[in-house]
Amino acid sequence: MNLSTSIVDAAVEDVEEQGETLSCKKGCGVCCRQLVPISPVEARRICDLVNELSEPRGSEIVDRFADSRLRLEEDGLPQTLISRDQWQHDEVFNVGEEYFSRDIPCPFLEDESCSIHADRPITCREYLVTSPAEYCSCPTVDNLRTVRLPLKVWPALARFDMRSASAKSIPWVPLILALDWATENPDEATDQPGTELFRQFFEYLTDKEIPVVPSTLPGMQSVLPPTRSD
Repeated sequence: MNLSTSIVDAAVEDVEEQGETLSCKKGCGVCCRQLVPISPVEARRICDLVNELSEPRGSEIVDRFADSRLRLEEDGLPQTLISRDQWQHDEVFNVGEEYFSRDIPCPFLEDESCSIHADRPITCREYLVTSPAEYCSCPTVDNLRTVRLPLKVWPALARFDMRSASAKSIPWVPLILALDWATENPDEATDQPGTELFRQFFEYLTDKEIPVVPSTLPGMQSVLPPTRSD
């Protein structure tokens, strides 16, 4: 999460140096009605977060998730989202556009602001725009200017779902279905050394092979950091 924040901060600083400013601010929750992809580990964390809420707050959030799913089921959209590994490349935008047209707010959206801002998914942290805020309600490829990041953390994190290691596409979970998905898919990941997890993560993040080299400490390994090619 800190890595994602650092990458985002650097990208924001870059666009501001070019004379642009962010349009995103508290009270502007249009993007909280988009189809939000999150990593499997974050889906489980969202489920844990909801389960840890005191009552009646916890039940209120659970009911919001349930109501959102009912709205999606009107046209069978949940099955479409569940079968996302079967989507063709050009279907991603169409499904996202259809979802956005339903005007279904995130269950955590309150007064057009995120009620779990400190715990919000990485995807939400990495989505920022510099185009006028009014364009967010009718986004197109031509009128929306997103802040381009040199690296995105959420897809790398998503690939850690071991059961989906052989999947053709990045495994992700629609935020709106996080509670159902986490309940149906308990964590079965096997323990691995921290250095191996670190190596895998940076391979996923950079799409480059990160070699493992012997450490100077007996029985330990270290990971070479990724090097720039330019």
